[in-house]
Amino acid sequence: MSMTKIATVNFETSMDKQANRAKMVDFIEQAGAQGCNLVVFPEEALTGIGEAGFVAVSAQDKLGIYSNSELVPEGESTQMFIELAKKHDMYICWGMAERDPERDFAYHNACVLVGPEGFVGRYRKTHLVLTEGFYHFPGTEFPVFDTALGKVGLYVCYDMCFPEVTRILANKGAELLISVTGWPNVTGTDDASGHTEYMLFQKARAAENMVPIVVSTLCGQYLEGHSMILGATAGKVIACGGYGEEMVVGEMDVQREIVEARMLSMGGTDLLRDRRPNLYGELVEPNAFNPAYNVDPRGC
Repeated sequence: MSMTKIATVNFETSMDKQANRAKMVDFIEQAGAQGCNLVVFPEEALTGIGEAGFVAVSAQDKLGIYSNSELVPEGESTQMFIELAKKHDMYICWGMAERDPERDFAYHNACVLVGPEGFVGRYRKTHLVLTEGFYHFPGTEFPVFDTALGKVGLYVCYDMCFPEVTRILANKGAELLISVTGWPNVTGTDDASGHTEYMLFQKARAAENMVPIVVSTLCGQYLEGHSMILGATAGKVIACGGYGEEMVVGEMDVQREIVEARMLSMGGTDLLRDRRPNLYGELVEPNAFNPAYNVDPRGC
């Protein structure tokens, strides 16, 4: 068991991809200078979210996001971050609009992970919120990646509201979860419902899976910030930022976090061990709220 030093960034994005990337490089250099093993940037940090964010989107925003999208891993930005990962012997994770190589004018809300070994993988957001489905195609898979940090699972923003996502990742052996988000906070205060929801969902996902989570969140007008590093034990916050743009750094022993959570917390109760999956078949049945959702509405 060994310590992992992690940087997670409160990041204010824009529709200027070059400026976003330059700022990300600055944070990566800072994280490298501090000896970090992992640095994480939020949802769509590289490519921007448009003037109205995810709640509403104009035709101009859709065009701007598409113009900023890139292929993964062959795109310019992914290749640049691979070189920086090799330079600093670290893993870099970020959110971006990923252009779909098989569909014209289509793109995904993706989370990309690279490391000293090169391209590790990407996850495409599966749960699209509000108008987001008008300009992103949903993902359909929940990959877990082998890295020097351990087995890593990724998820994006609204995915946090669906416990099935992180449970699948934990079931597949994920030892560290990374969540990139652009969670809203309309008033920019701790008493806003957005802040309460964000903290509740992320802490619940760590607690119920007994897995540590690194969260990176967009900041700025109407956005939550509060990038944080959560331990595997219920309620454990290793480091947490505020509302402004900043890099939050913390350390943890990933394996020890899991061992302590599953052997010492809750009287030694292991929530993954005590599952009864043979009883859960009804979870995949259509329900009264979305009776036809056994078929992907975008045909993906």
